Amino acid sequence: MNSHYAYLYDDFLSDKVYDRQIAAIETRCSVLGIQGRVARLAIFRSARELVEGLVKDGAETIVIVGNDRSVEKTMWFLPDLPVTVGYIPVCQPSRIATLLGIPEGEGACDVLAARRIESVDVGKVEDRYFLTEVFLEATKASVDIEGRYRVAPRQAGNISIRNLGSMNASGRSNADARDGLLEVVIKPVTPEERTRRFPFFVKKTFDHPETRITLSTGSILSDEPVDAVVDGHRMNGFTFRLGIEPRKLKLITGRGKRLSPEVVGPTTSIQDLPKLSTVGTVPPAISPNNMHGWRNWYTR
Repeated sequence: MNSHYAYLYDDFLSDKVYDRQIAAIETRCSVLGIQGRVARLAIFRSARELVEGLVKDGAETIVIVGNDRSVEKTMWFLPDLPVTVGYIPVCQPSRIATLLGIPEGEGACDVLAARRIESVDVGKVEDRYFLTEVFLEATKASVDIEGRYRVAPRQAGNISIRNLGSMNASGRSNADARDGLLEVVIKPVTPEERTRRFPFFVKKTFDHPETRITLSTGSILSDEPVDAVVDGHRMNGFTFRLGIEPRKLKLITGRGKRLSPEVVGPTTSIQDLPKLSTVGTVPPAISPNNMHGWRNWYTR
């Protein structure tokens, strides 16, 4: 047994349907010399205390075995620990694994053994880390940009605060988790979404682009309680502080990692806002070449 490795099994893997797949994974890890102690997540057991115990016993690599939900259960605290994180996806959803270039099942063991380590950023909402994104659906909340500007949808809109983001249509990450910045994406909701959430709005046809802005610090602000989904975990409140910890997390990735997003349109940094914006409104993508379409509210 390799004491430097510890495997964190999600609780759903106790189902017998996964027995054959888990046996194959454990056999492959043994052949590669990376077998280690196994611990299991449980509803009434603190995941953080469990992992901290493994680290205290000498584990330097924590391998999450399960699916993307398993990663989300642990990502809120893992960046604070002196470990490298591996991932063996056993079933869907496994989009995070795809972005990291990790195949499902025992093929992931070879990725672990190769130990191609990538240091990535992690975002923060209040004191909680997140790897992928924060999402607010059909909201009228606003986002404070580094204490200098505030951006919000003119009516209800979907707001994403992306670090790694999610998988886009081409199978790549839709944000860069290695640039030291979060990306705010504000997109108007469809008429159907708006009517369902805010029935007093008149149905109209909207065909407007999304707004994309990068930031390192900021806040989500709302006059009423809103739900923010942080790496699959739901938080509720009026205000959420945002931040980023560059290169905070060490992840084992495969050759086929897809962490670099394709260019999907202009993204604005805080440095660009003063010369392009005016008090009241600015263009959606805040680009000199894109001065049309849906407008958001920006205030100094």
